[in-house]
Amino acid sequence: MDEELLSALQYGLGEVTGWEELCSGVYSLTVQPDPDSVYPCSEYYLVLPGAPISREALALGRALDGIPGLLYAIDPPDEGGWTAILYELCKNQSSHGSPPLEGWSLSDAAMEGMELCPSYFGSFPVPPYTPWGWTLRYKALDNGVYWLETSQCKTALAVCHPVWSTEFSDGVAQAGKKLAHSKANDVELDYLFFDDRTSCVAIFELLEVRGRWLDAGLIQKPELMNAIWENQPIYAASYNAQEQAGIHDALGMLLQMVGADSKPQGSVENMICVTPGKGTDFIGFWR
Repeated sequence: MDEELLSALQYGLGEVTGWEELCSGVYSLTVQPDPDSVYPCSEYYLVLPGAPISREALALGRALDGIPGLLYAIDPPDEGGWTAILYELCKNQSSHGSPPLEGWSLSDAAMEGMELCPSYFGSFPVPPYTPWGWTLRYKALDNGVYWLETSQCKTALAVCHPVWSTEFSDGVAQAGKKLAHSKANDVELDYLFFDDRTSCVAIFELLEVRGRWLDAGLIQKPELMNAIWENQPIYAASYNAQEQAGIHDALGMLLQMVGADSKPQGSVENMICVTPGKGTDFIGFWR
Protein backbone atom coordinates (compact mmCIF):
# COMPACT_ATOMS: atom_id res chain seq x y z
CA MET A 1 0.00 0.00 0.00
CA ASP A 2 1.54 3.30 -1.07
CA GLU A 3 2.18 6.24 1.25
CA GLU A 4 -0.36 8.48 -0.48
CA LEU A 5 -3.19 6.01 0.16
CA LEU A 6 -2.09 5.46 3.75
CA SER A 7 -2.07 9.21 4.31
CA ALA A 8 -5.59 9.54 2.87
CA LEU A 9 -6.83 6.72 5.09
CA GLN A 10 -5.25 8.28 8.14
CA TYR A 11 -6.88 11.61 7.36
CA GLY A 12 -10.30 10.07 6.87
CA LEU A 13 -10.38 7.28 9.44
CA GLY A 14 -7.62 7.67 12.02
CA GLU A 15 -4.21 6.11 12.55
CA VAL A 16 -3.77 2.94 10.49
CA THR A 17 -2.01 0.59 12.89
CA GLY A 18 -1.94 -2.44 10.60
CA TRP A 19 -2.86 -3.59 7.13
CA GLU A 20 -2.66 -6.70 4.98
CA GLU A 21 -3.36 -7.29 1.30
CA LEU A 22 -5.68 -10.31 1.22
CA CYS A 23 -5.83 -10.46 -2.56
CA SER A 24 -5.11 -8.01 -5.36
CA GLY A 25 -6.73 -4.72 -4.42
CA VAL A 26 -8.43 -5.95 -1.21
CA TYR A 27 -6.95 -5.00 2.16
CA SER A 28 -7.81 -5.57 5.79
CA LEU A 29 -7.16 -2.50 7.93
CA THR A 30 -6.73 -2.02 11.66
CA VAL A 31 -7.37 1.56 12.71
CA GLN A 32 -7.09 3.61 15.86
CA PRO A 33 -10.10 5.88 15.27
CA ASP A 34 -9.78 9.60 15.73
CA PRO A 35 -11.92 10.54 18.80
CA ASP A 36 -13.76 13.12 16.70
CA SER A 37 -14.20 10.86 13.67
CA VAL A 38 -17.67 10.16 12.32
CA TYR A 39 -16.34 6.67 11.50
CA PRO A 40 -15.46 5.15 14.89
CA CYS A 41 -14.62 1.69 13.55
CA SER A 42 -11.39 -0.14 14.31
CA GLU A 43 -11.43 -2.76 11.51
CA TYR A 44 -12.28 -2.45 7.83
CA TYR A 45 -12.01 -4.07 4.47
CA LEU A 46 -10.79 -1.69 1.77
CA VAL A 47 -11.57 -2.60 -1.85
CA LEU A 48 -9.69 -0.64 -4.51
CA PRO A 49 -10.79 -0.20 -8.15
CA GLY A 50 -10.03 -3.27 -10.25
CA ALA A 51 -10.20 -5.75 -7.37
CA PRO A 52 -11.84 -9.12 -8.20
CA ILE A 53 -15.06 -8.29 -6.33
CA SER A 54 -18.55 -8.57 -7.81
CA ARG A 55 -20.77 -5.59 -8.56
CA GLU A 56 -23.29 -6.85 -6.00
CA ALA A 57 -20.68 -6.74 -3.24
CA LEU A 58 -19.29 -3.40 -4.41
CA ALA A 59 -22.76 -1.89 -4.12
CA LEU A 60 -22.64 -2.55 -0.37
CA GLY A 61 -19.49 -0.51 0.24
CA ARG A 62 -19.14 3.08 1.42
CA ALA A 63 -17.14 5.71 -0.42
CA LEU A 64 -15.01 8.16 1.55
CA ASP A 65 -13.75 11.46 0.14
CA GLY A 66 -10.14 11.28 -0.90
CA ILE A 67 -9.93 7.48 -0.92
CA PRO A 68 -10.01 5.69 -4.30
CA GLY A 69 -11.99 2.69 -3.15
CA LEU A 70 -14.80 1.40 -0.96
CA LEU A 71 -14.82 0.71 2.77
CA TYR A 72 -16.64 -2.01 4.68
CA ALA A 73 -16.72 -1.64 8.46
CA ILE A 74 -16.11 -4.87 10.37
CA ASP A 75 -15.81 -3.75 14.02
CA PRO A 76 -18.26 -2.41 14.89
CA PRO A 77 -20.05 -3.68 11.78
CA ASP A 78 -22.01 -1.62 9.29
CA GLU A 79 -25.03 -3.06 7.49
CA GLY A 80 -23.20 -6.36 7.03
CA GLY A 81 -21.59 -5.63 3.67
CA TRP A 82 -18.24 -6.81 5.01
CA THR A 83 -19.55 -10.38 4.99
CA ALA A 84 -19.96 -10.20 1.21
CA ILE A 85 -16.29 -9.24 0.88
CA LEU A 86 -15.29 -12.02 3.27
CA TYR A 87 -17.32 -14.54 1.28
CA GLU A 88 -15.81 -13.47 -2.05
CA LEU A 89 -12.32 -13.61 -0.57
CA CYS A 90 -12.97 -17.15 0.69
CA LYS A 91 -14.44 -18.15 -2.70
CA ASN A 92 -11.39 -16.73 -4.47
CA GLN A 93 -9.06 -18.69 -2.18
CA SER A 94 -11.06 -21.89 -2.70
CA SER A 95 -11.21 -21.58 -6.50
CA HIS A 96 -7.43 -21.18 -6.65
CA GLY A 97 -6.72 -24.02 -4.26
CA SER A 98 -5.22 -21.66 -1.70
CA PRO A 99 -5.49 -22.11 2.08
CA PRO A 100 -8.66 -20.49 3.49
CA LEU A 101 -8.55 -17.22 5.37
CA GLU A 102 -7.57 -17.81 8.98
CA GLY A 103 -10.63 -18.73 11.06
CA TRP A 104 -13.05 -18.76 8.09
CA SER A 105 -14.34 -21.32 5.63
CA LEU A 106 -16.56 -20.56 2.65
CA SER A 107 -19.59 -22.00 4.47
CA ASP A 108 -18.78 -20.07 7.66
CA ALA A 109 -18.70 -16.83 5.69
CA ALA A 110 -22.04 -17.65 4.02
CA MET A 111 -23.72 -18.44 7.34
CA GLU A 112 -22.49 -15.17 8.83
CA GLY A 113 -23.70 -13.34 5.75
CA MET A 114 -27.18 -14.87 5.73
CA GLU A 115 -27.74 -13.38 9.17
CA LEU A 116 -26.14 -9.96 8.62
CA CYS A 117 -26.58 -9.30 4.90
CA PRO A 118 -29.56 -11.19 3.42
CA SER A 119 -29.74 -8.66 0.55
CA TYR A 120 -26.60 -10.30 -0.86
CA PHE A 121 -26.82 -13.87 0.44
CA GLY A 122 -30.54 -14.43 0.69
CA SER A 123 -32.33 -15.48 3.86
CA PHE A 124 -31.70 -18.63 5.87
CA PRO A 125 -33.42 -21.49 4.02
CA VAL A 126 -36.74 -22.81 5.25
CA PRO A 127 -36.24 -26.32 6.67
CA PRO A 128 -37.88 -28.79 4.25
CA TYR A 129 -38.43 -31.41 6.95
CA THR A 130 -39.46 -31.29 10.61
CA PRO A 131 -39.90 -33.78 13.45
CA TRP A 132 -43.57 -33.88 12.33
CA GLY A 133 -43.11 -34.50 8.62
CA TRP A 134 -42.45 -32.38 5.53
CA THR A 135 -42.92 -28.63 5.53
CA LEU A 136 -45.94 -27.89 3.34
CA ARG A 137 -46.52 -24.22 4.10
CA TYR A 138 -44.65 -21.55 5.99
CA LYS A 139 -44.72 -17.95 7.18
CA ALA A 140 -41.45 -16.06 7.71
CA LEU A 141 -41.62 -14.22 11.01
CA ASP A 142 -38.02 -13.13 10.55
CA ASN A 143 -34.85 -14.27 8.83
CA GLY A 144 -34.30 -17.79 10.18
CA VAL A 145 -37.57 -17.85 12.18
CA TYR A 146 -40.43 -19.68 10.44
CA TRP A 147 -43.94 -20.77 11.37
CA LEU A 148 -44.66 -24.05 9.59
CA GLU A 149 -47.51 -26.37 8.66
CA THR A 150 -46.40 -29.98 8.19
CA SER A 151 -47.51 -33.11 6.38
CA GLN A 152 -48.73 -34.56 9.70
CA CYS A 153 -51.18 -31.63 10.04
CA LYS A 154 -49.06 -30.06 12.78
CA THR A 155 -48.01 -26.45 13.21
CA ALA A 156 -44.51 -25.72 14.46
CA LEU A 157 -42.00 -22.94 15.01
CA ALA A 158 -38.56 -23.41 13.43
CA VAL A 159 -35.59 -21.30 14.60
CA CYS A 160 -32.15 -21.59 13.01
CA HIS A 161 -28.95 -21.99 15.00
CA PRO A 162 -27.54 -18.46 14.63
CA VAL A 163 -30.74 -17.17 16.25
CA TRP A 164 -31.50 -19.72 18.94
CA SER A 165 -27.88 -20.04 20.06
CA THR A 166 -27.81 -16.38 21.09
CA GLU A 167 -31.41 -15.51 22.01
CA PHE A 168 -32.81 -18.47 23.94
CA SER A 169 -32.34 -19.30 27.59
CA ASP A 170 -31.00 -22.78 28.28
CA GLY A 171 -34.43 -24.01 29.34
CA VAL A 172 -36.14 -22.90 26.13
CA ALA A 173 -33.33 -24.25 23.94
CA GLN A 174 -33.66 -27.62 25.67
CA ALA A 175 -37.41 -27.62 25.02
CA GLY A 176 -36.86 -27.50 21.26
CA LYS A 177 -36.54 -30.62 19.11
CA LYS A 178 -33.90 -31.39 16.50
CA LEU A 179 -34.07 -33.73 13.55
CA ALA A 180 -32.74 -37.15 14.38
CA HIS A 181 -30.23 -37.07 11.51
CA SER A 182 -28.73 -33.67 12.47
CA LYS A 183 -24.94 -33.83 12.64
CA ALA A 184 -23.45 -32.79 15.95
CA ASN A 185 -20.65 -30.90 14.20
CA ASP A 186 -22.85 -29.20 11.58
CA VAL A 187 -24.63 -26.58 13.67
CA GLU A 188 -24.67 -23.57 11.35
CA LEU A 189 -28.14 -24.30 9.94
CA ASP A 190 -29.26 -26.65 12.70
CA TYR A 191 -32.88 -25.80 13.48
CA LEU A 192 -34.76 -26.11 16.73
CA PHE A 193 -38.43 -26.99 16.32
CA PHE A 194 -41.17 -26.13 18.81
CA ASP A 195 -44.64 -27.66 18.91
CA ASP A 196 -47.94 -26.15 20.04
CA ARG A 197 -47.05 -26.47 23.73
CA THR A 198 -43.51 -25.07 23.60
CA SER A 199 -43.63 -22.47 20.82
CA CYS A 200 -45.19 -19.91 23.17
CA VAL A 201 -42.06 -19.58 25.33
CA ALA A 202 -39.80 -19.52 22.27
CA ILE A 203 -41.85 -16.68 20.76
CA PHE A 204 -41.82 -14.87 24.12
CA GLU A 205 -38.01 -14.84 24.28
CA LEU A 206 -37.67 -13.87 20.61
CA LEU A 207 -39.93 -10.87 21.26
CA GLU A 208 -37.25 -9.33 23.48
CA VAL A 209 -35.58 -7.90 20.37
CA ARG A 210 -38.54 -8.19 17.99
CA GLY A 211 -41.21 -5.92 19.39
CA ARG A 212 -42.17 -5.10 15.80
CA TRP A 213 -43.97 -8.45 15.65
CA LEU A 214 -46.51 -7.03 18.07
CA ASP A 215 -46.80 -3.75 16.17
CA ALA A 216 -47.37 -5.65 12.91
CA GLY A 217 -50.01 -7.91 14.46
CA LEU A 218 -48.02 -11.08 13.81
CA ILE A 219 -48.22 -12.00 17.50
CA GLN A 220 -51.06 -11.23 19.93
CA LYS A 221 -49.50 -10.52 23.32
CA PRO A 222 -52.48 -11.23 25.68
CA GLU A 223 -53.09 -14.58 23.98
CA LEU A 224 -49.37 -15.37 24.13
CA MET A 225 -49.30 -14.76 27.89
CA ASN A 226 -52.36 -16.96 28.35
CA ALA A 227 -50.73 -19.71 26.28
CA ILE A 228 -47.59 -19.62 28.43
CA TRP A 229 -49.61 -19.97 31.63
CA GLU A 230 -51.65 -22.81 30.13
CA ASN A 231 -48.79 -24.77 28.56
CA GLN A 232 -45.68 -23.73 30.51
CA PRO A 233 -46.83 -22.57 33.96
CA ILE A 234 -43.47 -23.34 35.62
CA TYR A 235 -41.73 -21.05 33.13
CA ALA A 236 -44.28 -18.28 33.78
CA ALA A 237 -43.95 -18.53 37.55
CA SER A 238 -40.14 -18.62 37.38
CA TYR A 239 -39.99 -15.66 35.01
CA ASN A 240 -42.30 -13.59 37.20
CA ALA A 241 -40.25 -14.38 40.30
CA GLN A 242 -37.12 -13.22 38.48
CA GLU A 243 -38.91 -10.05 37.35
CA GLN A 244 -39.99 -9.29 40.93
CA ALA A 245 -36.38 -9.72 42.06
CA GLY A 246 -35.17 -7.31 39.37
CA ILE A 247 -33.08 -9.94 37.61
CA HIS A 248 -34.27 -8.71 34.20
CA ASP A 249 -33.20 -5.13 34.98
CA ALA A 250 -29.83 -5.24 33.21
CA LEU A 251 -28.97 -1.61 33.95
CA GLY A 252 -29.86 -1.95 37.62
CA MET A 253 -27.78 -5.12 37.91
CA LEU A 254 -24.81 -3.37 36.29
CA LEU A 255 -25.06 -0.37 38.59
CA GLN A 256 -25.22 -2.66 41.62
CA MET A 257 -22.15 -4.56 40.41
CA VAL A 258 -20.09 -1.36 40.20
CA GLY A 259 -21.15 -0.31 43.70
CA ALA A 260 -23.76 2.33 42.86
CA ASP A 261 -26.45 3.09 45.42
CA SER A 262 -29.11 1.43 43.29
CA LYS A 263 -31.05 -1.79 43.35
CA PRO A 264 -32.42 -3.71 40.36
CA GLN A 265 -36.12 -3.05 39.91
CA GLY A 266 -38.91 -5.26 38.62
CA SER A 267 -42.14 -4.15 37.00
CA VAL A 268 -45.64 -5.60 37.08
CA GLU A 269 -46.04 -4.50 33.46
CA ASN A 270 -43.26 -6.87 32.40
CA MET A 271 -44.71 -9.95 34.09
CA ILE A 272 -46.45 -12.79 32.31
CA CYS A 273 -50.10 -12.32 33.22
CA VAL A 274 -53.44 -13.94 32.37
CA THR A 275 -56.03 -11.93 30.43
CA PRO A 276 -59.53 -13.42 30.87
CA GLY A 277 -61.58 -13.82 27.73
CA LYS A 278 -58.65 -13.67 25.30
CA GLY A 279 -57.89 -17.34 24.68
CA THR A 280 -54.50 -18.78 23.69
CA ASP A 281 -54.37 -18.34 19.89
CA PHE A 282 -51.44 -15.94 19.79
CA ILE A 283 -50.57 -16.27 16.09
CA GLY A 284 -51.95 -13.26 14.23
CA PHE A 285 -52.14 -14.90 10.79
CA TRP A 286 -53.62 -18.01 9.11
CA ARG A 287 -56.85 -17.51 10.99
